[in-house]
Amino acid sequence: MCRMNFLMLGAALLVRSVLLFWNLENAFDPYDDPLTRDEEFTPGGARHWTWKRMDRKLIGVAKTILVAADTYGEEPVLIGLCEVENATVVRRLAEKTPLAAYDYGWIHRDSPDGRGIDVALLFRRDAFQVLRVEAVPVDTDPPTRDILYVKGVLWRDTVHVFVNHWPSKLGGAAGRSRRDAAAEALRACVDSIDAAARPAGREPLILCGDFNATPAEIDLPIPGLVNLAAPLAAAGEGSIKYRGTWELIDQFFVRGDAAGPGPRMEIFRPPFLLEPDKGYTGDKPLRTWSGPHYKGGLSDHLPVVLIL
Repeated sequence: MCRMNFLMLGAALLVRSVLLFWNLENAFDPYDDPLTRDEEFTPGGARHWTWKRMDRKLIGVAKTILVAADTYGEEPVLIGLCEVENATVVRRLAEKTPLAAYDYGWIHRDSPDGRGIDVALLFRRDAFQVLRVEAVPVDTDPPTRDILYVKGVLWRDTVHVFVNHWPSKLGGAAGRSRRDAAAEALRACVDSIDAAARPAGREPLILCGDFNATPAEIDLPIPGLVNLAAPLAAAGEGSIKYRGTWELIDQFFVRGDAAGPGPRMEIFRPPFLLEPDKGYTGDKPLRTWSGPHYKGGLSDHLPVVLIL
C-alpha cells in the first residue's frame, strides 16, 4: 500500500463508515463451563441465568445496533464487543437476532480470563474482508483477556483493527501494572506490523475497547496514534457512570491526522439505554443487573461510535 495517512484511506471509506464498540456486561450463555468461573450465570446459579434472559439481552443488543444504524445512516461496518463469554454468544448475536438480516460475519477467540469473558468482532461481509486474525496475549497474573487483532480490507484499504478489554482498576497499583502489560503487548504487535510494512510506511490502525482507564490515564506509546475520546472526556462526557460521575473508558484510537473533517467519536445514548440516577442526579445506564437484582437492561456501559 502506498504511503498515506489515516485521512487518505479511500473515497468510499471517507464518505461514510460507522464503527461501534460496546461492553455488553456479562453476556454469558447458560451453560456451566467447568474451565471457567461462570457458575453464577447458569439456571441454578446465583443469577438464575436462562436462555430466555440471554436471548432477551442479545435481541436488545441487536435492536440497539440497528437503531444506531438508523441514527448514523448505515449499519456499522465493524462492531467490537467485550464481556462476551464464548463463540456461542457471539454466533447467536450475529445469526439468531435481527442482525441476521444484515449478513454479519464474526470473529472470536477464547482467552485465558478466569471468568471466561472475551472480546469479539462482528463485520459486514460486504464492506470488510478478513486477511488475518490473531489473539495477542497479555502477560499478567492472574491471566486477563487477549487483545483481538484483525487485519483486513475495509472497502478498498488495508487496516489493522484491535479490540481491547484491559484489566480492571481493582487492585490499585497492581491493576495499573496489568494495564501497562496490555499497553506493552499492543505496542509490540504494532511495532511488528510497522516493521513488516517498511518501506511503505505506517499502515492505518483502529483501536477500540474498554481500556478501564480514562484518556488522561492511558500511556500508549504508538507513533501517530490519536485518541478520539480525549475531547469528549475533557468535556465531561462518559460511557459508564460510577458513584454519580461519568467516566469515558470505552474509546477509539486511530492512527493519522485527526484534524479537520476527519474521524470522530460519539457516545450513543438513546433514552431506552438509560434510567434515572436516583442515588445522584441525571441518568445512568440501565444495567442487566444491579447487585444480585435482575433489571433486564442491556449493559452498564453505553456504546461508542466511530464515524469515518
